[in-house]
Amino acid sequence: MELKPVVHNHDSLNFEASNSLMNMVAFFKGRLLGIMAPLWCIFLNWSINLFNVCGKTINLPFVLAEMVFTIITVLVSNILVNRVRPVALTTARRVSITSEEIAITPFTFNLRFWSKKPPAILVFKINELRIRKTDNPLRFIRISDNFNNRVFELRDKTQTAYIVFDYFDAILKEKLTEILLEVTPAELLMPGRLRHY
Repeated sequence: MELKPVVHNHDSLNFEASNSLMNMVAFFKGRLLGIMAPLWCIFLNWSINLFNVCGKTINLPFVLAEMVFTIITVLVSNILVNRVRPVALTTARRVSITSEEIAITPFTFNLRFWSKKPPAILVFKINELRIRKTDNPLRFIRISDNFNNRVFELRDKTQTAYIVFDYFDAILKEKLTEILLEVTPAELLMPGRLRHY
């Protein structure tokens, strides 16, 4: 895996995830679409078959059955999307660190390919930040052979983000560890306590 080097820009350090992480997230988005497309094809096939069974007329049994098929298809689609969407929108693709804040650009998630909107940038003020190393919250992403403590979780009062540091330049891990030690109360730095901060 080829890591992208850190970029120094005036008073900020800028990191970008390796192509491996980008490919992994793109793979899971593609797999989601690969599951949803057949689901909607099955829905259309059932609708056509039901229409033929009902004598090619729109009557009450046809409308009720269509409503049930539609509800089931929409619910299954929402469950699938809601498993992948939050992970993509909270996983760091780019990280910028200054002396006062950490700005994270997460991956985008938009199934409407005709309207590309820029990714939202999550900004964390260092003095309001809660940061910890955690196990892999991104269940479907294989981080490394050892899943423990391979991710930094950044949290403030309103937002959460995850940085899978194996996919970034090693300087990012060092810098985030420094910030973690700076913002964490001393009593929580004892072994076993930091995990719950």
